[in-house]
Amino acid sequence: MRLRLSVPIALLLASTALPATAEPPETTSTRIALRDTPLTRDATREVHADRAFDLVGLTWRGPAPERIEVRTRTGSHWTPWTALEPIDSAPDRGTLQGSEPLWTGRADTAQVRARRGGVDVTGDLELVAIDPGTAPAAAPRSNAPGQPPVVGRAQWGADEAQMTWPPERTETKAVVVHHTAGTNDYGCRESAAIVRAIYRYHAVELKWGDIGYHALVDKCGTIFEGRAGGLRDTIVGGHARGFNQGTFGVSMMGNYDRVVPPPETVESVAAISAWRLGTARVAADGRTELIAGPAGNSHFPAGAAVPLPTVFGHRDVSRTACPGQRGYERLDEIRARATALQRDNRP
Repeated sequence: MRLRLSVPIALLLASTALPATAEPPETTSTRIALRDTPLTRDATREVHADRAFDLVGLTWRGPAPERIEVRTRTGSHWTPWTALEPIDSAPDRGTLQGSEPLWTGRADTAQVRARRGGVDVTGDLELVAIDPGTAPAAAPRSNAPGQPPVVGRAQWGADEAQMTWPPERTETKAVVVHHTAGTNDYGCRESAAIVRAIYRYHAVELKWGDIGYHALVDKCGTIFEGRAGGLRDTIVGGHARGFNQGTFGVSMMGNYDRVVPPPETVESVAAISAWRLGTARVAADGRTELIAGPAGNSHFPAGAAVPLPTVFGHRDVSRTACPGQRGYERLDEIRARATALQRDNRP
């Protein structure tokens, strides 16, 4: 199948400041144990990082807090409190767990609140503060027949020394749609830095060895290559524990619980989904069956045969709000547009 996809004009407007041969921007992270900071009377812990950061996440071992909230400050201005969900939990609760990452923009101080069973558990957490550097990405381009333009890993500045996960092949039966959560308050020239920061958080701090998603789409519709080899081949991702086998994970960059995804984002999610499913000869408006693997927050026990649409939301298989209520409401539109793209581009 050869897909000649129309894509948003925003895809063609990205900066060309980072050539493929450039050294990746330095991305650094700082880990701070909250138990080492004072607990205030309102059960809040405040930490000041020695180095300014742009993204934060919280990690822990054992059961996840029932609620985690974070806010950050630069100078005298505090942001509003933002609630963060735990990322898919592992069956073994003794392994390292983490929250969704939060893009903060430039900040140097964070406050954290976390409770489980009505009791403060901030002392169980570590704050991860990440500085992804400032280089923007090169312009997206199509690297395979019919593929919509994509900003490749070299173009957004992936440090391949951080990629320690051995690629494992699978087949593509379905697309799982996510959102990165956190915030929508970013400029699209910052998108490459957001991807670098998520990569560092997933690969290094959560010890996944690579970024979990196969592709990420910003609010201007620019598509970024995620997991190494995930666009050149059918590689297992790390985006929906229990359902990574047989699926391709694409994440909308932003929080789409109360905010409607921009049309440019919806179009690009449909475009990359149509292309990836098309390479596997899977209809975007079809249905499939996946076998659930072990997961701590899955709706299904390991070994269950689960019937699903070929484009579905993360919340369909896991106990999560992802891809947000407004994002979830756009899945029918994404399926319909992906189906139209497949139909229009049949040989």
